[in-house]
Amino acid sequence: MHFNYFMEHLQGRFQLSPIYQQELKSRVKVMAVYKGQDLHFPGEICKYVYFIHSGFFRNYILHDEQEETIDFAGQDKFITSAVSFLNQVNTKEGIICVIPGIVIRINLYDWLALEDISPDFLRLGHIIMQEYLLHSHHEKNLFRTANANEKYEYLCQQFPAIKNMVSGKDIASYLGITQPTFSNLLKNRLRKT
Repeated sequence: MHFNYFMEHLQGRFQLSPIYQQELKSRVKVMAVYKGQDLHFPGEICKYVYFIHSGFFRNYILHDEQEETIDFAGQDKFITSAVSFLNQVNTKEGIICVIPGIVIRINLYDWLALEDISPDFLRLGHIIMQEYLLHSHHEKNLFRTANANEKYEYLCQQFPAIKNMVSGKDIASYLGITQPTFSNLLKNRLRKT
């Protein structure tokens, strides 16, 4: 059931033949993930890329032994520590589950083996990477020029219930502001509505 959902999501990007679907199925693992569970620990090599069937996750880095939120991901998104995963190097990034859910994971070596089996997997990987890069580029430009309120508005567009899903501390960290500044931002938004 979970794999079929994953397959439908992929088929919306690129049609894989039934043989290659089976090949992919033999190399992925469906996992139930609980709140507070780490998918990746800072200081380690990221071994997997995850497709989020359900749940909500937070990417963070450790900076001076403090967590700084760098991204969020929810249903139908992929999540990994990209530099660590692609280069198989240690990273300061971590990935933690905020809301329990189901993920489908694959490791780099299984994906490379699939690419050796068929150029269809190269094309699919290219499409997914292109989407990821375009999204990252858009966010980078937005966050370079936007103020905290505009950044929060964008975050709410991406995840309408974000305020109820993660702590204000994590949102403030993602926005690059302090928690008291974030509280003031919320109060100002309430006054304007």
